[in-house]
Amino acid sequence: MVALQGAAQSMPETGKTIAELLGDIREGFANVMADHPLVTVALLVPVGIAFLLYGFRLYRWLVVIAYVGIGVVLGMAAALYLNVNQSAGIMIGAIILGVLAWPLHRVAWGVLGGVLFAWIFVEVAYMMDIRATMPLFLVGAVAFVAGIALTVLLLKPLIVVITSLVGATFVALAVLSLTRWWPALGGPVERVIDVRPYIPVVIVLVLAAVGSLLQLVDTGESRKKKKKKRKKSADDE
Repeated sequence: MVALQGAAQSMPETGKTIAELLGDIREGFANVMADHPLVTVALLVPVGIAFLLYGFRLYRWLVVIAYVGIGVVLGMAAALYLNVNQSAGIMIGAIILGVLAWPLHRVAWGVLGGVLFAWIFVEVAYMMDIRATMPLFLVGAVAFVAGIALTVLLLKPLIVVITSLVGATFVALAVLSLTRWWPALGGPVERVIDVRPYIPVVIVLVLAAVGSLLQLVDTGESRKKKKKKRKKSADDE
């Protein structure tokens, strides 16, 4: 977030800076998870398992969920910046982007990839002391176009990997949130993570690897069944 923080410092002092808005949003979500761990688990675990095991089949829903999340963040940020009702901003942002993402899921998927690539390359350029606005804009624009192209061309493998990572993250996050409900369990877990902060990452990667493998097997079997059906239909004719 280095480039984002740098951009935030150059914003006018009217309202809140981007960094402050992101901090408020992160704090809000963290408070919800801390105050309602059972609700968090009930929401995240089923969704996480579904995307972990059947992400390729459900990727359209993943795109919609992603855009609903983006709409929530943008709606909350707009409400905080404009000092208006946050609930209204969240609902409006989530509904608008979620509704648009369903029929335009392929375009939305490509745009997600483009934004991700642009963000990564702009951050790298910023860390390489490229601070001028125009070079950063050009890097971001080229990365955005390249990201859209790669995301569309590598549709299946990217969907499998990304949905597995999303599902694994949801499940791991829900389980860690649930441990806080029981201090006798949550305390030792937090102490282990404090000493070895890479453990959650390893857990997510292992779960994602298993999910990716299962998805590839599932999609391979589905393809075989479709071929058999086509062959049977052709023989019947």
